[in-house]
Amino acid sequence: MSKLESRISAIFIMLAALVYVDEIVKEGYGFDPLDLFSPSITHEKLFVVFLALGLFFGWRRRRERKKRDSL
Repeated sequence: MSKLESRISAIFIMLAALVYVDEIVKEGYGFDPLDLFSPSITHEKLFVVFLALGLFFGWRRRRERKKRDSL
């Protein structure tokens, strides 16, 4: 299960990077915090969601590894 979580984490991090690059290409800037409060779906919201999921799955895998190594 940990390999799957590692791959899922990497996929979400790559998606976040792609959304960030797309934002730079389309809008000319990287991140506008005010777009997080817009009622529509924005690049910033997608970036935050993908990054949070990637970090969550990566943190979870790391925590499982530490727990297993301490036994």
